[in-house]
Amino acid sequence: MIPFRTQVKFFLDTTNPIDGALFTGVFQRWIQGNALGELLIDVADYRHVFQGPGTVLIGHESDYTIDNRDGRLGLLYTRKRQTTEDVAAQLRTSLQRTFKAAELLEHEAAFKPTLKFNIAEIEVRFVDRLQFQNTPQTFDSIKDDVTAVLTEFYGAYPLQIEPVQGDVRELFALRVRADGAVSLADLKEAVKSGV
Repeated sequence: MIPFRTQVKFFLDTTNPIDGALFTGVFQRWIQGNALGELLIDVADYRHVFQGPGTVLIGHESDYTIDNRDGRLGLLYTRKRQTTEDVAAQLRTSLQRTFKAAELLEHEAAFKPTLKFNIAEIEVRFVDRLQFQNTPQTFDSIKDDVTAVLTEFYGAYPLQIEPVQGDVRELFALRVRADGAVSLADLKEAVKSGV
């Protein structure tokens, strides 16, 4: 079972105000400089939509969105092409690409103070209502694959992975919490050293 689309969201630390207008210029530079190593096509600004998608970097295989759904600002990665054979491989690629884009944003000089992601909690969604219905059975069917990939991603940080309960008409989503992990740097160091 391969999801039609996979999404991963890293939440931004919004302790300090973030100027959302800056993302358009940043994403346009990413296109020009091939910053993510994939075909990026255009930037769309939806900041006028209440708790909506904000700024979207549109690519051939992936979209990167500064998303404010439910009033929680973050980087939402969407894997649009099924290039892998299973859920684990698709999720692994999605996590790696989200991490890379988040790191670039944290080092982006346009933001003062600099952006910070708090990855003690992330969200994973499967945009495929046909194969990934929002039911406990869906979670049971992919739990082992998802747990293996997220354990690899977070290193030795203890994890809680739970389905986001709600309306069965909503997308199937998982909330992932990692005890002790806070920043991208924490995560990178933990994975490197095998904490």
